[in-house]
Amino acid sequence: MNRSPNRSRESIGPETSFATKEGQRNPGVTPAATHLRRALLIAISEFELKPPRHLRSSCALTLLAAGLLLALASPLTAVRAHEHLAAGATLPEAGAALLFVNAGNFAAESGYVFPLELSGSGPYAGVHHAELSFVCQPGTLDYGGPAPFHPALGAHIEAVVESVSGPVGGAFGFWESPGDEQVATELTFSVPVGTTNGTHRFPVSENDGSPGADPYGHVHGRVYSATMPGLYAVGFRFVDTSTNGPNGGPLHVSSERFFIYFQAGITLAITNAIDGAQLTFATANDHQYVLESLPELVAVGTWTPVGEPFAGDNRLRQVTVDAVIASQYFRLRREP
Repeated sequence: MNRSPNRSRESIGPETSFATKEGQRNPGVTPAATHLRRALLIAISEFELKPPRHLRSSCALTLLAAGLLLALASPLTAVRAHEHLAAGATLPEAGAALLFVNAGNFAAESGYVFPLELSGSGPYAGVHHAELSFVCQPGTLDYGGPAPFHPALGAHIEAVVESVSGPVGGAFGFWESPGDEQVATELTFSVPVGTTNGTHRFPVSENDGSPGADPYGHVHGRVYSATMPGLYAVGFRFVDTSTNGPNGGPLHVSSERFFIYFQAGITLAITNAIDGAQLTFATANDHQYVLESLPELVAVGTWTPVGEPFAGDNRLRQVTVDAVIASQYFRLRREP
C-alpha cells in the first residue's frame, strides 16, 4: 500500500541532473531580508603551510587565508534546493543491490556541493540549512513508472546517515517534514562530525512495506542543517527495511556507502602545493565570487584580485597560487 498516490510523478535517469519544473517558491522575503541578502560576504580561514624548498633557506614562508564571515540572515522558511537524490536498484528483483541512481551528478566525487545558508532567526536560527529531496524510482504506472533502476515491488527504502566529516565540533542535522509537503521546523536528529558508524535513518519510500507496494517516494519539506561553517562530507547508505524477501528479510541488498558534500556558509581552505598553495572552496548558484590576496594583514590594505570574478555553480573549486613572497593572505568574497 502506498500513502500518497496523487504526488507529482517524476523519475530520474542514471546520469541526468534532475529538477522539478514547478515554480520556485518565494520564501516570503521581506524588504529587510532582501537588504541583508545584498550584504557582501567574505570568508576567511587560517592555515600555516610548509615553505617550498627553494625558499626554506632564506625565509619561513607562511601562507594564510585571512578570516572573516559576515553572516547572511535567511528568511524564516528553509532555502529550497530543487535537486533530487534518487534511490534505485540494479535490478527489480530479490537479492539485487540498491544504488544511488544519479550519483554521477550529485555524489561527492562529482564535485557537486549543496549550499546551506545561515539563518538569523526563526526555527533555523544560528544554523546553516536548506531543503532537499530524496526520492525513489517508481515501479508502477500509478506513480509514473516503471522507471529505470526502480526497486522491486514490496521494497521499502530508507536512507541511513552513517558518517559525517567536517569542521571540528560541528554537527549535521535532519529535520523531518510534518507532512503534506510542509517545510520542517523541528530537528529530528543530529549526527556529530567524526561519526563513522551512524544509525539514524529516514524513509525514502512512501509505502507501508506491504507485499507488492510501489517503492516510490518523493517527499518535499525535509531540511538538512549544519551547526558550524565549513565543508561537510556526509556518508549515506540506502537500505531496504521491508520483510518481503527470503525468510522474512529485505528484498534488496543495501547500497554501498556514498558521500554528499554540504557547504555551510563560505569558507576557504589551504593546503600545500608544489612551490605554492592550493585553495579549496565551494560556490553556490546565483552568486558571483572574487578571490583576493594581500601581502600583509593590516587595518588599511589593498586586496588584489586573484584571477577574474566568476559565477558560482554549486561545485567544489581548487585554485593553485604561486608562492612569490614570504607571507600572503587570501579572502573569498561573495556578492549576492
